[in-house]
Amino acid sequence: MFKLLLTLSFIAFPLSASAGATACVYALSGDVQLMKTGETAWLPAAKGMPVAEGYRLKTGDKASCELIFKDGTFLKVDPGTETSFDELKITPEGRTYIFKLLRGKALWLAAKLKKFKSKFSVHTPVSVCAVRGTDFAVMVSSTGETNVGLFEGVMAVSGPDGQEKELLAGSEASAAAGGEVAVQNRLSRLMQVEKRRYEKLRGRVEALRKRMDERDGFVDDYINRQQTKLDALEKRRQEKLDKR
Repeated sequence: MFKLLLTLSFIAFPLSASAGATACVYALSGDVQLMKTGETAWLPAAKGMPVAEGYRLKTGDKASCELIFKDGTFLKVDPGTETSFDELKITPEGRTYIFKLLRGKALWLAAKLKKFKSKFSVHTPVSVCAVRGTDFAVMVSSTGETNVGLFEGVMAVSGPDGQEKELLAGSEASAAAGGEVAVQNRLSRLMQVEKRRYEKLRGRVEALRKRMDERDGFVDDYINRQQTKLDALEKRRQEKLDKR
């Protein structure tokens, strides 16, 4: 039944949508759901499902999800997390990515664009993180309190008061409703755990980016391959039904 739900959900996100997709679901585990732009219904996610501007994603308590973007940016979404992709644009001049992390925890490995313009930010209920080719983790509690750990690069973090503070690699920022951003020049014990997870993941992401460099249209090809597999699954299911 679960495989059937995945198949039907992917059909609801037709292959033609891949033409406008900026990213896709690269891997997932457990209950992961996506909501299309302008829709109100959540659908089960599947490997290769296209992701475009305006989509929302959420993970169950024991679920996780990885997404790969056409510029090589990588996003790992942890259990109990909800995020939205408010703006996802890639043009010949550069990119504009605006994410919103409503709750939970996520890790971004933002691809560096040396010759192009980049506007890359992550918004939480109490902060805005302006990214400059950066690897970082963001945690948002049920009350909106936010912690940002920076592992590589530079970042500007602003809180409810609008005041911006610079965050350097190895530092952590925290923000809560009604207060200013606090920066400490070290990572908390909890964020150190996230850094170790990031260090284990980084090599795999670098290898994936190398494959993307070697093959144009990597994300679209991945979407198409997964669609082909699901089409075959649906065909076998229908053949079994016809024999009954």
